[in-house]
Amino acid sequence: MTGLWLYLPLLLSGFFGGVAPAISRRLPPHVGTPLLSVGGLLAALGAATSLALVAFDFLAQTPGLAQQAGWSDDALRQHDPITEPIGPLALLAVLAIVARVARAATGRVLAVHDAHRLAAVLPGSAELSVVASGETQALAVPGRPGRIVVTTGLLRRLDPGERRALLAHERAHLAHRHHLHQAAARIAVAANPLLRSLPAAVALGCERWADEDAARSGRRETVAAALVTAAQGLRPAGSSVLLAAAGGDVAARLSALRSPAPRMSVWRLAVLAAIPAAVVIAVAVAMHDTERLFELAQRAYRAGRR
Repeated sequence: MTGLWLYLPLLLSGFFGGVAPAISRRLPPHVGTPLLSVGGLLAALGAATSLALVAFDFLAQTPGLAQQAGWSDDALRQHDPITEPIGPLALLAVLAIVARVARAATGRVLAVHDAHRLAAVLPGSAELSVVASGETQALAVPGRPGRIVVTTGLLRRLDPGERRALLAHERAHLAHRHHLHQAAARIAVAANPLLRSLPAAVALGCERWADEDAARSGRRETVAAALVTAAQGLRPAGSSVLLAAAGGDVAARLSALRSPAPRMSVWRLAVLAAIPAAVVIAVAVAMHDTERLFELAQRAYRAGRR
């Protein structure tokens, strides 16, 4: 049974990456987005832990290491359910995961640091920083405190209600720390490529979350109109943590705004929460079975020395 519990986190993480984005779109974004980001991290961590257990079992069967550690390598080989080609592959996969996660995490930390520096030097001292430019651009810049950058070109194209909607959208990005949810999704996919659909889904969820926050203080049609105007001159924000008002899948956001606000669905919520929970349970069982395997190998080693 140990082999089943070791493979299950890999299967479940792939299932989560395949179905979670579609399910989350049917939930209120302030619920679905955190479930995606946190659930994706748990699924990636579970799959990586499962591979690490397989790699450790492979390394532990090295005679020299087994003798120093005080367990029987013969007993491990006899009772280990993992066949030989899988062990070296798992070890290579773990090394690749460590490198990919280190690179992704370092990139996000540096991007956040750059955003904080930008927030500190933006013109003006208030929350809003207006930049003289003909472009239609609005950005939320994380910092201490975070800042909202809007170009004069965009402000001229918006009526007063649309301006309020735009600012409410950007404030939501800062208040809910949406850049951290997106960082979690990028680190998760770095650890597990089976979650490759997660970053785009979380990015869309963050934008819809901010849209719904803005719609609560005004009309959904007003938020949609502001989005259309902001999207006309959209260009890349230049940093992975600067959140543009017209970011994400604009067509999907407009479709959501032109429909009633999504309602809570208990069964969808349960599915999104259950998959990462099942990954955690499977990893816990696999770790327990691995511990029992090594206890058996230790007993065999002590019996052989008598």
